[in-house]
Amino acid sequence: MTKGYLLTVVMAAALVTGCAAAHTAPSPSTGGPDRGADRPLFRGSFAAEYHEAWEKSTTAGVKAILRDERITDHEWSKVLTLLETCLDERGISLDVYNTDGSYEVNAGEMDGRIANERMGGCEQESGEAWIGHLYRSQTSNPQNIPATQLLTECMVRNGAVPTTYTEEEYLDDAPTLSFPFTDEHGFEIFIACNADFAFEK
Repeated sequence: MTKGYLLTVVMAAALVTGCAAAHTAPSPSTGGPDRGADRPLFRGSFAAEYHEAWEKSTTAGVKAILRDERITDHEWSKVLTLLETCLDERGISLDVYNTDGSYEVNAGEMDGRIANERMGGCEQESGEAWIGHLYRSQTSNPQNIPATQLLTECMVRNGAVPTTYTEEEYLDDAPTLSFPFTDEHGFEIFIACNADFAFEK
């Protein structure tokens, strides 16, 4: 089995190392070859993410989904169908697509490097590379609160760290995982919060 993991690995690494992207709206003067009147002026909580997805997407179908800054269940289902079809046409069958964005495929005897290249191409062609992250983020975190803030709040709420512990302290401690745990199960709580910001022990 070969696992589709590109996006989820990147997001997990950002949490563990404490990297946080600034969510600021990009300048309308920047962008690719289709910048200008055709590009929507994104204004919502995920404006920066929509802008990036729009600039990097190469298919009209993906741009059509992004245009209104809203991804419906029907649109997401269509993206998954496109992903499955694309993979199948390249000799890879999609077995399981998980709610966290990871997925499992059967690539037979195909070389792993080739399989990963084809999977990456299908993720972009179908829009899964962009729309999947936005769909999950808007569902679980509609206000687009930084992941590091949510993780810090979860650790504090569950007593893993002092009540005065701040996001800035988390960013300092995360690279070496040197958290000032106040609970003997502090690291377990950290792992649980990393998996689900709403975790309650």
